[in-house]
Amino acid sequence: MASLRDIKIRIKSVKSTQKITKAMEMVAASKMKRAQSQALKGRPYLKKLTEIIAHLLYLQNPQLKHKLMERRDKVKNVGYIFMTSNRGLCGSFNSSIIRKMLEILAEKNHTKEIVISVGRKGRQAMDRVGKNILADFETMSDKPSFVDTLGISKIIKDDFLSGKLDEVYVVYNHFYSTMTQKPEVVKLLPLEIDKDVLEGLHESDYIFEQDKEVILDQLMDRYLDTMVYQKVLESVASEHSARMMSMRQASDNAQEIVSHLTLHYNKARQAKITKEILEVVAGS
Repeated sequence: MASLRDIKIRIKSVKSTQKITKAMEMVAASKMKRAQSQALKGRPYLKKLTEIIAHLLYLQNPQLKHKLMERRDKVKNVGYIFMTSNRGLCGSFNSSIIRKMLEILAEKNHTKEIVISVGRKGRQAMDRVGKNILADFETMSDKPSFVDTLGISKIIKDDFLSGKLDEVYVVYNHFYSTMTQKPEVVKLLPLEIDKDVLEGLHESDYIFEQDKEVILDQLMDRYLDTMVYQKVLESVASEHSARMMSMRQASDNAQEIVSHLTLHYNKARQAKITKEILEVVAGS
């Protein structure tokens, strides 16, 4: 049985840990609000950009085409943008997306997987399984800007147009709510328009002043850059939400341990006092 001194030291240690987890929860909550706001604000912009591109592609006569939408007859090289965090202590955020990526790599197919990692944890996971990566964006900030993600979209666009990549997917945690973030695999190249957008497509009063092919080329580049940026924002929002919930759970668990140890300490202290009283009575 542990002595009163040992129990007291344990209580003090757990309380110190609880202070740390509480502070980390508050920091993550602050970052989460900003990240969630950015991710949610980007969705309407991306949707509207998709609608404009759909109008250019499917409501023109003759219909326009673009090189970023060209499908390859044989898919040999497939690129994966693998998004994780640089730090841990965020629950199942990294483990779930790493598990998803390993499932993709384990599939029996005739394609070669080429990985672009965003985040230290993803690169370390690929190193452990001996998978070489094409590029590493480990230095991505907790508050990424649009310019920070342009390097990712430039790599996949140049390699797709040159024929080095036949398809490109992004593997990331999609933000649904503070409590829910799920791993998803989304196809980036060749670019595809969502079915929901096509079903709601109708004639409108868009006026295109420049040559439509020039406008389409600029919009497609912008669309790819925005898609990559939006996925990074979704991943960052998911990371901060997962870390906040993880630290909150750790703080609650620490409180339960302190309560249990305090009860154990009081029982042991009472037993010691009772024993001393009995010894005094027996001696008298």
